[in-house]
Amino acid sequence: MEIKDVITLLKESLEQLRNDTSVRQFEGSTFRAWKGKVRAILLNGLGNNATLPLSEFDGATRGLPMPDNVVLPGGLQEGRFERRFNEELPNVERTMENIIWQLETFGTPYVPSKEEGVSPKVFIAHGPKSKPLEKLCRFLITLGVQSIVIEEEPSEGRSIDQQVETYLEQADCAIILGTADDKELKDGKLYPRRNVCIEIGRFQEKFPSRIIYLLAEGASLPSIVSEKIHERFNQESMEEAFVKVIRELKAFGLITTSKLKEQTT
Repeated sequence: MEIKDVITLLKESLEQLRNDTSVRQFEGSTFRAWKGKVRAILLNGLGNNATLPLSEFDGATRGLPMPDNVVLPGGLQEGRFERRFNEELPNVERTMENIIWQLETFGTPYVPSKEEGVSPKVFIAHGPKSKPLEKLCRFLITLGVQSIVIEEEPSEGRSIDQQVETYLEQADCAIILGTADDKELKDGKLYPRRNVCIEIGRFQEKFPSRIIYLLAEGASLPSIVSEKIHERFNQESMEEAFVKVIRELKAFGLITTSKLKEQTT
């Protein structure tokens, strides 16, 4: 199956999820069949390259409660789980949109071969959850690079500082994703959140020559790093930022030209 056919089938499945009331009902069997169909599209259409989008899809749908395993005497709990089912459906829609966007933009997802070993890891310092953060993580996936977003990693009882230090040790480089925060207004300028500025110091100590600075329009870097070369982006367009990411990761020796060609052709 060609990638364009996979995209077409996924778009049809997304429209079915949005418009077919039987799929959106808590009754369960129709949604379960819809989920199985989407998984089959990914597996049959992408083969061994289905790992990453399939993981995204399973992560979004695995937590949805089904009536056959939550109905309790009196039906009191069923209503609560039905509400949760309905609340989680928009997340399934967004995940489908993300997978389709990824396939349309970058083609077949990259999966490292066994000979290539473990994929490189990039620690991302960021402010609030945002579209640029989601786009950046998806883009790194297409390059065969794992992103470390600290809030999404298992904490295993660690403090925030311990959590950062633990995953910093696993990373090969870092990206500063600086967005303007209205709580950090000083001298008429908007700066990234305080945690981002703190992590910049940690990164400079750990990776003095392996940091990528991406700065949103309207945001300013603190004076200690203002002289660093950075790339601007906005909420809708990150193309230039992605070019910088590719250029820097190649310079760090974390991705190769041959791998990049494989992903962009």
